[in-house]
Amino acid sequence: MLKKILTVLALTTGAVAIMPADAYAYYCRARSPSAWGAGWHNYDLGYARRRALRECAARTPRHQVCRITFCRRGGPR
Repeated sequence: MLKKILTVLALTTGAVAIMPADAYAYYCRARSPSAWGAGWHNYDLGYARRRALRECAARTPRHQVCRITFCRRGGPR
């Protein structure tokens, strides 16, 4: 039993060690008066911006506008 626990612990530690620190290279948020959206992409800032706007627009009622509030390198924090 102890051997199994140690094996699982070693595998989990190894998996966490090889994970990248930032899962996404670009992360953007868009807001409207009543909704928000998030977009991300590994290497394309434009795609991350468009995705954030699309997600915001899908949740926003008519006659309200979504705007990008920020974009940054790295994943959501």
